[in-house]
Amino acid sequence: MTFAIKKSTQFHINELVLVTKGGNIDISAIYEELNIFDSLLSPVMTGNILIKDANGLSTKLIFDGSESLLIDIAKDKNSDIARFKKAFRIYKQSDRSNDTQTMETFVLEFVSDELMYSDQQKINQSYDLTYTQIVEKILLDYLKISKNNTGGVFDVSYGIRSIAIPNLRPFDAIEWCAKRAVDSKQAPNFMFYQNLLGYNFVSLSNLLTKPEILDIKFEAKNLTGNNPISEMGGARSLEVVAQTDGMEKARSGVNAGKFVGFDPTTGTVAKKNISFGDVFSSMKHANESPNISAVPNRDGKDSTEMFDSNKTVSFFSAAKQFSSYIKEKVPTTLSKQDNTETYLFQRKAILSNLMSKRVKLTMPGNFTLTSGFNVNVEAPNFGKKEKGGGDTNEDQSLSGKYLIIATRHIIGYDKHETIIEVATTSSSIPFVPQALVSQVKEILNY
Repeated sequence: MTFAIKKSTQFHINELVLVTKGGNIDISAIYEELNIFDSLLSPVMTGNILIKDANGLSTKLIFDGSESLLIDIAKDKNSDIARFKKAFRIYKQSDRSNDTQTMETFVLEFVSDELMYSDQQKINQSYDLTYTQIVEKILLDYLKISKNNTGGVFDVSYGIRSIAIPNLRPFDAIEWCAKRAVDSKQAPNFMFYQNLLGYNFVSLSNLLTKPEILDIKFEAKNLTGNNPISEMGGARSLEVVAQTDGMEKARSGVNAGKFVGFDPTTGTVAKKNISFGDVFSSMKHANESPNISAVPNRDGKDSTEMFDSNKTVSFFSAAKQFSSYIKEKVPTTLSKQDNTETYLFQRKAILSNLMSKRVKLTMPGNFTLTSGFNVNVEAPNFGKKEKGGGDTNEDQSLSGKYLIIATRHIIGYDKHETIIEVATTSSSIPFVPQALVSQVKEILNY
């Protein structure tokens, strides 16, 4: 099998077919743009396709949600490398407009079929399993996904839980489980999402420490003699979506916060201060230094010590372990209880910290770039380079190992580009920026 790639943005459509009540229709010659999306924050893959039609498809088919779209695209017609093959359910037609008397354009929105199936049912059931086992049973029993088709990564969550799912759609129930699941270090960092490999229920600690699948650089492309394969790691553009937001980190509890719990069974009220270090050290990270800037306030206190920056108040169950009555009458509840104090505050802080440093990159079309994989970014330095200074052309504040959190594949009539949004909880800079008290004094005394 040969792989004849001539340029990094090339692609070959093996199949692009509408499945309708009247039969299969090849639309590879009439589509204008195909977009395919996946995200670490979305349970399913979605997309849309812009069609320019002179055959009256809209009138003939009357799109009613029964249609599906078959997509089979690869980098080259003779290779399975970077190939994407999947069937989607079309759920909506939108933006229909006449271009001429004989031509119209419209957009077909599509989604993984499991989402439409999920929206048609509810779960009211109790479980006595780990959250990972519960998620697997929902996928198999309610969404009818074949066990060998789950495809992605499934981490083992810590502890058997005795829970009752409260009248939720299957995907909502899985998300409900993901928010409560913790790993062996009690870190509530589980994510559920669908990428190009399948469904995943996995901890961020696992994702962030996996090897990088690509080194991304910023270099000239399409030069004479260049190998198009080597250009697959060359980014066309870089956009810094977020690099730091001290206000958001304070308000969301990334720097510090407090959990206030009330146990109605024992009448206990307890408070727990949670620092940045408590949350950050509970999981693994991609780079050596944390994304934190320890800023002193007017009182000279560090921002990571200001526990009233964010406060979460909720029921909790830790006090039950000290109740002699519960130990005697219902001891099994102590080991299977869902401890809100381990996830309710910390999960929001973990995700806010991940989203605080994000970069968007435009890459040559590549279906192996999908949510849940890591890339190494060598960001360029856009500042002036001093002569003889020995400076590199790399921005250390942006460079490093990143996790892909969202992907958009754009397939036009002549090229395939992939836009990835990447994020990280850590930095490759070998030190933590420490603000000085003198900086605060400058504000007060100016």
